[in-house]
Amino acid sequence: MGRRRTFDPDVVLDGAMHAFRRYGYARTSVEQLEQATGLSVGSLYHAYGDKAGLRRAALDRYLSGFVSARLDALAGQAATLDDLERYLLQLFAPPLNDGFGCLITNSAIEVASEPAAERDLVVRALELMRTRFSEVLGRELGTAAAGPAATRLLLLAQGVLVLARVGLLDDTAEAAVRDEFARLRADRGRTKSSSRKGKNP
Repeated sequence: MGRRRTFDPDVVLDGAMHAFRRYGYARTSVEQLEQATGLSVGSLYHAYGDKAGLRRAALDRYLSGFVSARLDALAGQAATLDDLERYLLQLFAPPLNDGFGCLITNSAIEVASEPAAERDLVVRALELMRTRFSEVLGRELGTAAAGPAATRLLLLAQGVLVLARVGLLDDTAEAAVRDEFARLRADRGRTKSSSRKGKNP
């Protein structure tokens, strides 16, 4: 019978998650993981196999917790263009403007040449974002426009997060987000106007 865990996995994975986000996978040392999680490396590896296993578990928690919670709040079934704009504008506020970026965005580059399990988690997160954006935009702009617009928003969001990571986030980036949503609102207005005209005899 295996040893019983005497730690809270959520607390441990939150610590690992923040360490990987702050330092990057390759540069996160054993000592930093021990300090961030409160566990010895032996306990960590017993629970998660190795450093890569710990990263997979941390990525999964980040996706199922932080990322999904933001999407549920601002890109859910009742979300509007205003909610999507808030989703992107929140990238300019704590905690995502702290200079460490997003664990998914940072990991997208790091896992490019690594096993499929790591890549699949990153791809799943990015596709979830695009799907949720597309669902909101489909209601607001119509099905035909939703896919391309969702891809533009995903590119914009990831670009903002990369700029945040390297310290280049400024007012022009926020203005670019606001300009994109001004265009989307104009498109929505034209779509609704065309729909009304189509209903008139």
